[in-house]
Amino acid sequence: MRSPSNDESKQKLFMELYTSCEQPFLKYCRGLSSTLDDAKDLASESVLIVYYNLDRLKKLESFRAYLFGVARRLKLNQYRRKKFQGEYNEKEATKVYSQEPPPDINSDIRLLYELLNKLPLKQKEAFLLFELSGFSLKEIQALQGGTLAAVKSRLRKARVQLRLWLNDDV
Repeated sequence: MRSPSNDESKQKLFMELYTSCEQPFLKYCRGLSSTLDDAKDLASESVLIVYYNLDRLKKLESFRAYLFGVARRLKLNQYRRKKFQGEYNEKEATKVYSQEPPPDINSDIRLLYELLNKLPLKQKEAFLLFELSGFSLKEIQALQGGTLAAVKSRLRKARVQLRLWLNDDV
């Protein structure tokens, strides 16, 4: 532990250095922060860090730059940490959907794929490309060949047949 006279001289030196740049420093902290309370917190934390590390300072002339640098780094660390934090909003949390389908849908999906496997290959392919993969009719025509009317016809026939099978199962 340090002797009282050494602590007193450190306090005196710190106060001399700090009072010379106190007002610009507080204005700087206020500019970095969104509220006055945040600015006071930033300034006090910076002052505390600089005070405890004053003996590590090699040149007393660089005290001001050191003090401002500590405040800047503290604020940057707050920004970095804030990126990983979020505010909890109950209304938004209820809107978050699971990537997993609901349990009752699995059987419906299985039934749909079984029925799709019963369709002729070109109809099945046209249906899957258009309805599930989001291809345009022209893109499907380019993939399957033939005319645009033929693609539309295959797509219509697949829909009609699936509708018939699904109505029979219901």
